Amino acid sequence: MPEHRRRAARRNLMAGLIRYDRINTTEARASAIRGGAEKLISIAVKGRLAAQQHLASIVSDEDKAAQVLAFARRGRFSLKMRVASNAQRAEQNKPPLTEKGRKYLENKLKTRREELLRIIGDEDKAEEALQAAYQAMVIEMRARRLILSELPDELVVKKMFEELAPRYANRPGGYTRITKLGRRLGDAAHIAQIALV
Repeated sequence: MPEHRRRAARRNLMAGLIRYDRINTTEARASAIRGGAEKLISIAVKGRLAAQQHLASIVSDEDKAAQVLAFARRGRFSLKMRVASNAQRAEQNKPPLTEKGRKYLENKLKTRREELLRIIGDEDKAEEALQAAYQAMVIEMRARRLILSELPDELVVKKMFEELAPRYANRPGGYTRITKLGRRLGDAAHIAQIALV
């Protein structure tokens, strides 16, 4: 089998394993994908932990850190943001705002500002925490892109970060288990189940 087909088959098997938590295949294929799948899960776990540690270095309260991170995921924001005047918008090659549009943007900024200050009361600390959250998102995004280069399936990568990384956060490795199932009818190939533990 040509190398590009073999690589595609391994990718599909790894994606199936992560998506469904277990797959049945031949023992040789299960052994072939085990190392790759565990490597990708390790990247997800380490990327998520590195992002959390970076944010925890600025925001020590875990609950507040999670709230700031959720706030940051909703889009770029800064307490220093202001709605630009129409003259400033013209310099930036942006269309002018109507009075209604200006009022809408000002209310939106005011609401987001109040929401952030409810999480962390001090403006300077809130801004610092928000910037740390954005940096944590960048750290996690690097790990996501690394995994996507190996396994180009957005849903699988999302599951790795949202379900598997928290599940295996305290586990040093050994994320998969291979169980022998016997021989397949027809060609008598050895069949095994590879599953996430």
